[in-house]
Amino acid sequence: MGAPTVNKESVKYIRHELRTYLNHVMGYSEILHEDLVSLEDEETREEIQKIFEESSNLQNIFSLSFYEEGQPRDLFNAVEFKKNLYGPLYIIIGLSQRIKKRWEKSENFSTLKDIQKVLEACRKILEMVEKEIQISESIEPPTVTAHSDHPGVPGGPALKPRDEQGGSLLVVDDNEMNRDILTRHLERQGHRVMAVENGYLALQTLKNYVFDLVLLDILMPGLNGYQILEKMKEDESLRHIPVIMISALDEMDSVAHCISLGAEDYLPKTFDPILLKARISACLTKKRFRDQEQRYLLALLESKITLEKELGEAAEYVKGLLPRPLLGEVNADWVFAPSAKLGGDCFDYHWVDDDHLMVYLLDVSGHGIGAALLSVSVMNVLRSQGLPQTDFMNPSAVLGALNHNFPMEKQNNMYFTIWYGIYHKPTRTMKYASAGAPPALLVHQDHNLPVISELTTTDLIIGVDMDYFYETKKEIIPLDSRLYLFSDGAYEVKKANGKMMVFKEFMNIINFQPHEGGGNTQSIYNQIQGLAEIEHFEDDFSLLELIIP
Repeated sequence: MGAPTVNKESVKYIRHELRTYLNHVMGYSEILHEDLVSLEDEETREEIQKIFEESSNLQNIFSLSFYEEGQPRDLFNAVEFKKNLYGPLYIIIGLSQRIKKRWEKSENFSTLKDIQKVLEACRKILEMVEKEIQISESIEPPTVTAHSDHPGVPGGPALKPRDEQGGSLLVVDDNEMNRDILTRHLERQGHRVMAVENGYLALQTLKNYVFDLVLLDILMPGLNGYQILEKMKEDESLRHIPVIMISALDEMDSVAHCISLGAEDYLPKTFDPILLKARISACLTKKRFRDQEQRYLLALLESKITLEKELGEAAEYVKGLLPRPLLGEVNADWVFAPSAKLGGDCFDYHWVDDDHLMVYLLDVSGHGIGAALLSVSVMNVLRSQGLPQTDFMNPSAVLGALNHNFPMEKQNNMYFTIWYGIYHKPTRTMKYASAGAPPALLVHQDHNLPVISELTTTDLIIGVDMDYFYETKKEIIPLDSRLYLFSDGAYEVKKANGKMMVFKEFMNIINFQPHEGGGNTQSIYNQIQGLAEIEHFEDDFSLLELIIP
C-alpha cells in the first residue's frame, strides 16, 4: 500500500493556511534575531538563535513538501510531512516556552510579546495539521473497543480512547435528552464519554476520574455552570482541564462571562455535528499539546535536579582534593566556595623538601564537568610531579611544561590561568611565575602600617601558544608577611547596589585585615559576601592565605 496523500483541493487549502502561520513564525523569529544585540542574557540569545534556525528548517520542510521545482504540488506525502515537521516545531515551542517563563516577570515586554506570537503561530500549525491531515493518514479503519460506562480508572490515568484522536470527555447537563444526544454524537466521533446530571456529581466525578475535556451546561439547578467552572479553576488538580460551555442562543452574554473565567469555547444547544467535532478537536489538540509541554517541562526539571545533584557531588569531590590547613614554620589556610555551576578552580601547597614550599592556584575557563575535570587533571600532574624533564623548583619551567602538555585544541578549547611559586625558607625568597592569573598580594607591616605589593607577570594564559616562554621573578618576603592567592571569582563580584567590585576595592579589603593572630580567609569571604548580599557567587570563590612569620 502506498504512502497516504491528501486530495488536490485539500492540498491547496492546507498549503495556503500553513504558509500564513509559517510566515508568522519566520517573521517574528527574524525580529527577535535582529534584536539579539540588545539582549544581555547569553542563555536567551542562544535560544533565540536556535529558534531562528529551526524556523528556517520549517520553511524548507514546507517548500520541499508542497513545491517541486518552484511549482505547487497537487499531492504530497502527509505522513512524511508530519514526521519532518514535528521535530523543529516542538523545539521552537519548547524554547519559546522557556523564554516566556524567564521573561514573564521582566520589563522586556517587546521580547515577551514577540515570543508569545511565535508560540501562538506554532500552536496554530499544530491544530491545523492535526485537524486537516489526520483523516488522510488513516489507511486502515480505526479499531473500535467495546463501550464502557467509565472513561477512566479512579485515581489513575484515563482508559485508552476508542481511537488515537479520541479523548475522555465528561458531559454535565441536567436534561436527560440533551445528555443522551450529545453523548451519542461524541461516542460516534471516537470519544469515551461519561454524563452526569448536576454540578455536585460533576465535581465528584472529576476527582475520581481523569478527563481530557468537560462539556458544561450553564443553567442547572443546585450548582450552575458558573459555579462549577469557578471551582474547577480554583482547584490545582482540575484547573488544567479544558471546558466547553453549552448554551442557548439567548445566553451569549453568559458564555462571554464563562470564557473570561477560563472556559475554552462554547457550543449552542442546537449544535451541528461538524461544528461539534471541530470545536472538540481544537480543544483536545490544545490539551494534548499542554500535556506534552508539561511532560517536557517535568523532564527538564528532573534533568536539572539530577544535574545539580551531580554537580554538587563533583564540587565536593574537588573540594576533597584540596590540601589540609598547614601549620608550622609557614601557616596556610583557604576558602573555596563553588558557584551554582561547577567551575574549574583548584590550588595546592606542600613542602617539596625541608627548605622549599610549593604553592599554586589555577582557574580553568568556563564552567561544568569539563572545566572541573581539566582542573583536577592539572592538579594531579603537579601533585605527582608528572611532567617529564621538568624542574619543579623552576616556576617558568613548570608553566612552560603545562603549556606544552595542555594545548587548547586537545582540551575542548579550554585554557587556564595559574600562579605558581616556590618559597625558599633559608633565604626568604619567593620565586614565581604567572600565566594570566590575578596577581598574588603580599602584605607586611612597615612601622605598624600595612604595605601591599602585587606579585605578577604579564605572561600568556596556558594552552594558547605551545612555544611561549615564561618568566620567573623573585621577591624577598619580609618578616611577618601574608601572601594571598585567589581566582578572579573572588573580586569579580556584583555588589548589592548593582555595580561590580573593582580590583582596588578587593585590595583594600585584603590590606585592612588584622595582621596579628590567625588566618583571615573566612573573614574576607564574609565581607565580600556581605557586600554582594548573595548566598552563592556566579563564579567559584577561591582564596588562599600563607602566613610567613
